[in-house]
Amino acid sequence: MGHIAEYGEGKYRIWADIIGAGDDLIVYVGGGDKPHIGSASIFEKGGKLLTISIPGHEDHIVSDEAAERITEATGRRCIVIVGIHVNSASKSEIKTLVENSTKCVKILLDKV
Repeated sequence: MGHIAEYGEGKYRIWADIIGAGDDLIVYVGGGDKPHIGSASIFEKGGKLLTISIPGHEDHIVSDEAAERITEATGRRCIVIVGIHVNSASKSEIKTLVENSTKCVKILLDKV
C-alpha cells in the first residue's frame, strides 16, 4: 500500500497518510527504523493546540507543527499522530528527521 506523501531515504524516510473524519482530518506521520505512536496533536481553528506525548519521545515537535500547518491550510480541525524512531539518533539525525517531516507534510498539503 502506498502512502499519500513521502520524503527522504533509508532510515530518514518519512511518510504520511490522511483520512477524513466528517469535517475533520486524521493524519499519521511515521518513519525511521520503527514507526510507532509517540505523540498526538489536535489543532483547532482559532489556535487551540492539545498534545499528548509519550514520555521520552520527541515526536510532538513534528505533530504540533504539522497539526497547525494542516489546519491553517485546510480550515479543518486536524489530529496528527506521529511515530518516528531511529535507534540512538544523534541531534543531527533528529534535525534531519524533523526537516524531512516538514517537507513530507508540505507534499501532503500539495496533494489535498
